[in-house]
Parts: sequence; structure tokens; C-alpha cells
Amino acid sequence: MINVLNIQPNLPKALIYEYIFLVYGVGKAGKSSLFYKLAQTEYIGGLDKALLIAFEKGYKALHGIHAVPVPNDDPEDKRDSWVQFQDLVTQLVEHRKAVSYRMLAFDTLDYMYKYATEYIIKRERIARKDAKIKQINDIPWGQGHAMVEEEVDKQIKRLVNAGYGIFMITHDKEKKIETKSGQSYDKTTVTLPERAKNLFVNMSDFILYISIDKEVVSGNVKETRYIHFRSDGDIEAGSRFENVPNKIEYDVDLMVETFENAVLSSYKNDASAMKKAKVEQEKQLEVRIEEYVSDEVEGAEKTSEQYIEEISLMITKMDAEQQTELKKQFKEANGSINYKKYTEIEQLQRASEIATQILG
Repeated sequence: MINVLNIQPNLPKALIYEYIFLVYGVGKAGKSSLFYKLAQTEYIGGLDKALLIAFEKGYKALHGIHAVPVPNDDPEDKRDSWVQFQDLVTQLVEHRKAVSYRMLAFDTLDYMYKYATEYIIKRERIARKDAKIKQINDIPWGQGHAMVEEEVDKQIKRLVNAGYGIFMITHDKEKKIETKSGQSYDKTTVTLPERAKNLFVNMSDFILYISIDKEVVSGNVKETRYIHFRSDGDIEAGSRFENVPNKIEYDVDLMVETFENAVLSSYKNDASAMKKAKVEQEKQLEVRIEEYVSDEVEGAEKTSEQYIEEISLMITKMDAEQQTELKKQFKEANGSINYKKYTEIEQLQRASEIATQILG
């Protein structure tokens, strides 16, 4: 409840894992490696404190990294990729106190958004009993795009509320920008559909672009990588802090120093105040995590296995006529009578409701 008599001045977050980073750049620029190196700094605390959620498997050369592929490598797991991700999010939230991770990376947003889109298409095709829904635009009134955004935002917020820092990775592309005067210019931005781009950009506290600049020195081509913190008009980059440089050389220690200086500046360069804030915010974060995880676990939905066990038990209590009616309604509602093969929670929810109604 809001109490206007007890509103306190805001203190900037001093912990790096209370921020959302969006990092993009050219291929092989070191986007995943930046997360890997960041994990090994004292800010995160080691490779066991960071988890790479690999929608693309770009971590093969990163020794010792904690990574989980989505979809996973289990040939027996027939669930859709996004359903697997939902399950992973649930585990990360419910077991928050048991796991060591402070920061999570999504690599890449392109595939993450693709899997969410496929999930919504399938979900709505089944729910609406409309086999014509094969593309996101087939969902009437443009609702499909909003559903995808809502689903992606929901899962990320669950992780943020559970106290995880977020590090999002994607690629770059050149986009032609038209001005009101009719002139045009090229701008480097993220390789995402416009609505997906707006979703991820708007939730980000830091948008960092990694470039590889080339120059000829004594007849040889020299490459230098940079991390851009600000836009120069030709690239998309920025942060919620005023005191950040336009760019720095690609170096994780320099990146952390840049973050530290930006936060310190927001504390009017009072190092003791910032240090005190870190201690207090760490305590506050632990309390928020405890409260959120407790609420989430208490209100958690049943798992697929729990639904299947519940439905199986109800079927044992049905006579032949009821079982015949059950199969008929399962077929109509979910397209199949084999409830043990359902891949969507919504299908199992409907099946459970049908079985409950038939039993009376």
C-alpha cells in the first residue's frame, strides 16, 4: 500500500546484478566471452555464480562456464523449447536459495523470441481450435504479437524479481533511418523485429555495442575492439547513467570500472555512501528474494507430472461410459486422447477440468 507520508528519496542501485544489460555486436566480437569474463570478476564472484542460458550454443570454447541449452540435449524430452525454458525459470525461482547464480545470460535474444513466438502460435491454435493459425499474424486483431511480448516479459520479470541480474545477447544489423526532411542514414542496431527490439531495449538499463575497428598500421591491418556505452548517432547504445564515456576498449576490468564510476558519480562521488548503500541493498535484496520466492512457490502452478498423475487417478474412478465421454472431450479440446503426450500445461489444465466435470 502506498503511503505518501513515507516516501523516501531514491538511492541508485550499487550492485551490478540489479541491472539488466543488453549486449550486441558483430559476429565473434566477444559478446558471450564478455559475460564469461564478467562472471570471473569479484563483482559476480566466479563462474559458479553465473549461468548462460543458451538458446544458441555459442559457449563451446568457454572453459568452465555454467551453461544450459534450450532446447536441452535429452532426446526423451519432447516438450517445446519455450516450455522447457518456462520449466527452467520455475526451477531457478523456486530453488533460488539453493543455487549459487547471481547473473543469467540469454544467448541469443533472437532465438529466445523465436521460441516464445512458436509457443504462442501453438497455444492459440489449440485453445481456439483453429488449425489455420500457423503464423503469429494469423491470431486475430494483432493479439499474437502482444501475447508474445507479454509472455517473454513475464518470464524475465520472474527472474528479476527472484534477484537475478540479466545479461542479454544479440547480434547487430544496419538499419536505414528516414528523417522527417526526407533524408536517410544508416544506423547500427539490434537484429530483432521492431516490437521485440522495443521490448528488450525498454527493459534494459545498459545497452552496450561491441565493435571491431580496423586501421592500417605500417602496412598491417590492426583490429581494436570497443565497448560503446553511448550512441554517437550511428549506433544504438546508452544507459541510465549520465557519467559514462562514449566508448572504452574491450576489457572486462575496464567495463566494471566504468560501471563503478557511473554509480559513484550518481552518489556525488561519495565512496563511503556508495559502500554503505551496497551493504544495505544486499540485505534488502535478500529480503525481497525471500518474499517473492515464498509467494511464487505458494502460488505455483502444478507441473505436467502432477497433472498427469491427477488425471490418471480420476480415470481409475470412472466407469466405461464416463471414459468414453472423456476421450471424446479430450479429442475435441486438445486434438488427442493421449493426455500423457500433451506438451502444453494449458492442455493438461483443460484435461483436468474435463475429467473433474465428468466425475461430477
